[in-house]
Amino acid sequence: MIKRRHAFSRREFLRATGLGAAGISLLPTARVWGNGADQYEGPLLVTLQLDGGADVTQLCDPKTNTPGELKINHWADTDEVQQIGNLQFAPVANNAELFNRYGTDTLVINGVDSQTNSHDTGRLYNWTGSNAEGKPSLAALHAAYYAPDQPLAYSVYGRFSRTSGVISYNRFSNLQVLRSLAQPTIDPWSGSLRREQIELDRASKLVSDEVTRLLANPGLSMRERQNIARFSEARASRESLSRLADIIPGEEGIVDSYEVNVPGSNWPLYLNVQQQMQGALLVLKSGLGAAVEVSLEHFDTHENHDLQHEALYAHLADSLDFFWDYAEELGLAERILLVIGSDFGRTNFYNDGNGKDHWPIGSYMIMEKNAPWGNRVVGLTDELHFARGINAQTLKEDPNGVYMTPSHVHKAIQQYMGFDLFAEDLGHGLGDVEPLPLFDPFKATFG
Repeated sequence: MIKRRHAFSRREFLRATGLGAAGISLLPTARVWGNGADQYEGPLLVTLQLDGGADVTQLCDPKTNTPGELKINHWADTDEVQQIGNLQFAPVANNAELFNRYGTDTLVINGVDSQTNSHDTGRLYNWTGSNAEGKPSLAALHAAYYAPDQPLAYSVYGRFSRTSGVISYNRFSNLQVLRSLAQPTIDPWSGSLRREQIELDRASKLVSDEVTRLLANPGLSMRERQNIARFSEARASRESLSRLADIIPGEEGIVDSYEVNVPGSNWPLYLNVQQQMQGALLVLKSGLGAAVEVSLEHFDTHENHDLQHEALYAHLADSLDFFWDYAEELGLAERILLVIGSDFGRTNFYNDGNGKDHWPIGSYMIMEKNAPWGNRVVGLTDELHFARGINAQTLKEDPNGVYMTPSHVHKAIQQYMGFDLFAEDLGHGLGDVEPLPLFDPFKATFG
C-alpha cells in the first residue's frame, strides 16, 4: 500500500513554499518552483486519459443487447459478458488478459455522469472534479501537496492540464530534448563534454563565489536579495535535473511511437502513450516530481467504432503491461496510484456510419499494487447504460440515492491520498459533495 501523510493547512503550505512571508497570499498566477535538492520519495499519482470518449460498454461496464431496443454492441450477438473475480468485462481485444492480471489491484467505478456531451467540459469535469473553470486537476493538487519544492512536481504528457496557480506544470514530448536541456554542457551527438570538466568546475565556483559576495553586501535591498535568491534557485533546479538526465536511456532505449492499422480505415493511428509512460516514470524515478498526466488518443469513434475501439483497447492492455513492468523495474510500483478515465462514454446504439456518438455516462478504473480495495465494482448502470443511484453508505443500488458524478470520485481520491483538507484550505475543495466510501474494501460489488 502507498504510505501517505495527513493533509496540512493553507498556512503551512504557504510557509513550505516560501509564499507566506510579509503577508503574501497565493495568487492565481503564483509559480511554485523548487530546486529539488532533496529527492522526493512519497506517494505518486499518474492519470491516464482515454481521450475522445471511451466506450466502457466494451471494457469495464459490458452491455448485451436488449430485445426491442437498438443494438448496443455487435460483440453481444455471438458472445457473453465475461467475469474474473468480481469484475465483469466485455470479450473485446485483450480485456481478458488485462483483468486477469490486474483485477485484484483494480477498482472499477461505473455509472459516472459527466453531465455533458462536450469534449472540453468532459475533460474538465473528469480531471478536476468540477464542470466549471478555475479548479486545478487532481494531479496538480497532488503535486502541490506532496512535492511543491520539486522542479518537475507536475508533469504533463497529454492534452489536459489545469493548475489554478497552486503549482507550475511542465509539458514534455521528447526525452532526448529534455536531456539536452538538463545537460547543456554535453554534446548530444557525441555524448562528450563541450568543455573540459576542470573548466566547468572553475566556472561554477566563480558563479557561486560571486553569489556569496553579493549576498554579503549589507546595502542590498530586499528586492535585490530576492532576485539573487531566485537566480541561485534556478541554478540548483537545473543541476537537480541532472538526476533525470542521468537515467534517460540512449536513443535505442527510448520507446518508439506505435503505428496501428485499423481495418476499414484509410489511415493508421499513431500512438505514443508508452513513450509518454516511459518519460513519466523516469521523471518520477528521478525524485523530481510526484504527479504526471498521460494520454491515449483516438477514442472519438463516430464511425468504424468497433474495429477502432478494439485496436485501442488492445493497445491499452499492452501499454498497462509496459507501465507496470517498467514501474517495477524502476522500483516505483509500490508507490503509484493510477487513475484511468475519459471525457465521457459513447451512445448505447450505433449511428448510420457504424460509429457511436457522445454519451455522458462513463467509468473510471483505479489501480494500485496490492490494493486492499481491489477486485471491486462500485456504481452501476442499467441494461441500456443509464446511470443508477447508489446508497451513500452501503454503495448498493438505491433509486433514491446518489447519482455519481466525477466530483464524487475526486472527493474520494482526495480523501484516500490525504490532500482533501489541503484542497479545502486552498479554496478548491469539494466540501459540498456528498462523500462516498469508494475505497472501503467492504463496500461492495455490482451495486
